[in-house]
Amino acid sequence: MDEIGNRMKPNYLTKEFPDFCEKHELRRMRFHDLRHSCASFLLANVVSLKQIQHWLGHSDFSTTVNIYAHLDYKSKLTSAQAMENGLPLPENSRFKSQWESVE
Repeated sequence: MDEIGNRMKPNYLTKEFPDFCEKHELRRMRFHDLRHSCASFLLANVVSLKQIQHWLGHSDFSTTVNIYAHLDYKSKLTSAQAMENGLPLPENSRFKSQWESVE
């Protein structure tokens, strides 16, 4: 309901959200983009993909995984570090870890 008791139209949030962003000096985005942000935030905070699927109301797990849940930069670094740890360099190698200067 709006401030005088009328029912809101179904597209009200979608229509008004860009103005809200501008008014509050936020980056311009679609209201729907918040679903992607939500999924990515939950994934970055170690919430299982199955829980994220239910949170977003997807009946198909692949929708959540392939479209909504995006890895953040820190997750990509963690994956790369795991690869390096799983494939250690020889002691006398001229190559050194790249992770000492990152973080």
